[in-house]
Amino acid sequence: PADGKMNKIKWLLTWPLIFVLFTTIPNCSKPRWEKFFMLTFILSTLWIALFSYFMVWMVTVIGYTLGIPDVIMGITFLAAGTSVPDCMASLIVARQGLGDMAVSNTVGSNVFDILVGLGVPWGLQTMAIDYGSTVKINSKGLVYSVGLLLGSV
Repeated sequence: PADGKMNKIKWLLTWPLIFVLFTTIPNCSKPRWEKFFMLTFILSTLWIALFSYFMVWMVTVIGYTLGIPDVIMGITFLAAGTSVPDCMASLIVARQGLGDMAVSNTVGSNVFDILVGLGVPWGLQTMAIDYGSTVKINSKGLVYSVGLLLGSV
């Protein structure tokens, strides 16, 4: 009974978002839209970029409001929060006996994040927006990142 009510509340809250995504992204798994797979990929990536922008903005506002430095907010909420879905996906496919797919997901998502998530904006900055400029990297959080990395190893 309570589970049914929670599912209805969840459906009601997520319906507007699902509707917008359904109307803006072609479902290329249906025969009618099969040839639009690249459009589906591009639109999905644009939606992820938009959601990521709002997520970073909200984490920055929350951190500023609570007096938590951006570095700590970035490491704990953004990095950990975006890694949890990848970890869950890897666990699911590993339990299905597809260990190679789990490893591929783990390595592939990080490579994609570094090459596309950092490379495309930096490439646009140095080639299209301000040709020949350099990208300054804020490395204040490097000590925290290395400490977390060593701690996890």
